[in-house]
Amino acid sequence: LEQTMNLDEESRSFPEMSADEVKAHMKMFQVTFEERDQILRPLGESGMEAIGSMGDDKPMAVLSNRVRSIYDYFRQQFAQVTNPPIDPLREAIVMSLETCIGSERNVFVEGPEHARRVILTTPVLSASKFNRLRDNEESGFEVVQIDLNYNPEKQSLQEAIEGIADQAEQSVRDGKVILILTDAFLSRGSLPVHAALATGAVHHRLVDKGLRCDANLVIESGTVRDPHHFAVLFGFGATAVYPYLAYRVLNDLCSAGEIQIDPLQSHENYRKGINKGLMKILSKMGISTIASYRGAQLFEAIGLSSEIVDLCFKGVTSRIEGARFEDFQFEQGLLAKEAWTARKPIQ
Repeated sequence: LEQTMNLDEESRSFPEMSADEVKAHMKMFQVTFEERDQILRPLGESGMEAIGSMGDDKPMAVLSNRVRSIYDYFRQQFAQVTNPPIDPLREAIVMSLETCIGSERNVFVEGPEHARRVILTTPVLSASKFNRLRDNEESGFEVVQIDLNYNPEKQSLQEAIEGIADQAEQSVRDGKVILILTDAFLSRGSLPVHAALATGAVHHRLVDKGLRCDANLVIESGTVRDPHHFAVLFGFGATAVYPYLAYRVLNDLCSAGEIQIDPLQSHENYRKGINKGLMKILSKMGISTIASYRGAQLFEAIGLSSEIVDLCFKGVTSRIEGARFEDFQFEQGLLAKEAWTARKPIQ
């Protein structure tokens, strides 16, 4: 009965979106035909990442002829030892993706208010969990939604990111605990700030102002699809992520008959696959809980200019300079032009 109720709530939590809207979102956030077929389909079908050859033969994002996501500019670091630091399968009992939401208290003064936390088994949110968090009216879990879309004619990408950080800082000072950064409200004439840039900038602003422990960052984004994307957001301070576009594409695959299961089951399989991928990434560094990975910035950037690193990814090594704010704004503008041209197919 409980499972039926959960499925019922899950299906109600997922509002319909027209095929044209889904297509526009896919083009805006660069979901290619290849990614749809070879990354999202296996995750939704079997709950496992697709098996591929070892290594990454794509050119470095900064040297690529194509528009590439900011996630591709980061390389995961891993423990410099010959044996695996931790095995996520055999040592699953000590590994955990459990995530707490709520402001953190002073660890030296214990009290009953320490227990006022929402506990999630995984930081990858389903539609119903995301809606519950967004719509909750509990004191101590106040919510604010910050829109990541900006008008490029009125402000530059850098100004938009600084504006988002200002808004987040003010919200925390006003007592908001759950900050939802969302790029779901696309409109003609506006461009979305990439979720990684916004998350890193807000995280570092709150750390600098001594406010980080008072708030949680929940990211509702169309940019996240595979485990590496999630890892970058968690590594730069996200508490939980709601990958709404990945779910939309899975629904699309189910309705097209490319996945022969119920859409909600494919969402569950997808989360299972992402959780496995996150465990694998944690284990490369010998980390056993997602709490130790959050905000750890265990990446090296390749081809990001120091102006971006200073504002959004402070402390990350970027030995080779490269892409600047104008480059990312220009590339997103190209994607937007395609997104709103209905006759342009998915790449």
